[in-house]
Amino acid sequence: MKVSDYMVRFLEEKGIHDVFGIPGVGCGHFMNSMIGSSIRSHLVYHEQAAAFAAGAYAQAARKAGFAYTTAGPGGTNLITGIANAYCDSIPVVFMVGEKDFKSLRGEYTMRQKASQEVDIVSVAAPITKWSYQVHAAEEIKYVLEKAFYVAENGRPGPVLLDIPSDIARADVDIDALKSFEAPEPADMQDALAQTKDALKKAKKPLFLIGNGVKQAVLESDVMELAKSLNIPVVTTLLCMDLYCGDTQCLGYIGMDGDPAANRAVKECDLLITLGARLNFKQVTDNRQSFAANATIIRVDCDPGELEYKIRDEIGICADLRQFVPELRQAMKSMSPYERVWLGNCQSYKKGSRRKHSLNTAGDDFMRVISSLVPENTEITVDTGSHRRWLMSQFEFKKGQRLYQSAGLASMGYALPAAVGVYYATKKPVICMDGDGGIMMNLQELQFLCREHLPITVIVFNNHCLGDIMEFQKRIFDRRYFTTTEDSGYQAADFRRLAEAFHMDYRLVASIEEAERIQPVTGSPQLIEVAVPSNA
Repeated sequence: MKVSDYMVRFLEEKGIHDVFGIPGVGCGHFMNSMIGSSIRSHLVYHEQAAAFAAGAYAQAARKAGFAYTTAGPGGTNLITGIANAYCDSIPVVFMVGEKDFKSLRGEYTMRQKASQEVDIVSVAAPITKWSYQVHAAEEIKYVLEKAFYVAENGRPGPVLLDIPSDIARADVDIDALKSFEAPEPADMQDALAQTKDALKKAKKPLFLIGNGVKQAVLESDVMELAKSLNIPVVTTLLCMDLYCGDTQCLGYIGMDGDPAANRAVKECDLLITLGARLNFKQVTDNRQSFAANATIIRVDCDPGELEYKIRDEIGICADLRQFVPELRQAMKSMSPYERVWLGNCQSYKKGSRRKHSLNTAGDDFMRVISSLVPENTEITVDTGSHRRWLMSQFEFKKGQRLYQSAGLASMGYALPAAVGVYYATKKPVICMDGDGGIMMNLQELQFLCREHLPITVIVFNNHCLGDIMEFQKRIFDRRYFTTTEDSGYQAADFRRLAEAFHMDYRLVASIEEAERIQPVTGSPQLIEVAVPSNA
């Protein structure tokens, strides 16, 4: 069997039927092998968009995503999306179709031998879990099995495979191919005993739910455990869309988080964190003061995160997909806590609200739009001022899910991510963007038009690069540099852009107009929200 044919069959057997990429000679045999298969290849207009779309697809589908491209600039254009997957623990396998193996520089020290030759394996190595160039056709089964195992297990993340064209077109005996053997699961008994003992001693326990729980699809399991024991729950920012309407969840913690959640962390005597990084925005730079009255048990599959301690915590290196079910089983014999602690935490939540952002008009628009977005709608958000407005004002409803570039905080994420989320869920998607962020991957509006996707793009246009403008306003006493229209920045004419991409367009310039919009219409549309600048 031809190697590229085997690759396509492998993806089909893994249940991956949507991939994202751009054609190229280097990946030509792989593309040809997809013809007639069950795999739908979604042609984007920039490789960075393919990487973002594949990552968002993985988050929404709760399984590995896949993106492909050709050698040289095709591979290098993936890098930002690869870094995003690395920072946010997203399982994606990226395939770069390389030049023929025999044409590469090999042991020579020259910069480049073949046209478009770039050592993409070394470029991607610091931001992938595994980056590898296939050297022989007979490796292909082992390499693919290892790639998906590495991407999906432990702390999820991206893998890059560089596959030379002469290997992709080679023939192999599939019955003779070597398989990858996954390691045996770890013994959890000591960790479970420590956790159970701490829970028995606690009077005011609290669960902190991080992105690891969401990625492992364990949010229901954790909440059922919390309910069985009357333990309140708080989340990190990436999980702010979980448990909407559930009174046992107090909201998300951190600098911009819910007051009730932060107060519970301050008052608890046992904090069990599940898949949460406890980074600066969650605990501030005074790490010693975080949950100062509590014993902390941190469960994380990444030993590197456990090295960065809060203080004398109990660190448990474990895969949540193994740990959480075993913990539930171990706690079945334990009686629930008295409801006093849970009741107190729920009373903190009544009437409390998050902080307003620095732009009250932006807050007001976001609050109105939040009220109009229906249940079961997928939402992507870009990096910028509008994300701050969302964090302070958006009230999530049943079935709504939020996708964002959190760790990398990359502008240009939301629009291609909306494409990936749509193909994973087949639900309407709302893309929340800013006038600066949308310009980073503006070309993907043509994808929405071409495929007639039910994606609404809401552009909050404050005619500035708001986050950096606010920084310059505060630190440099309003000495703006390329962030406002008076200092070199200019926003696009979004009405004309919508016309160019054959999208329905609406301008919203007042709260009354915002109250009349339809966020979901079943077809692509662009809504421009005119927000006054704070410059």
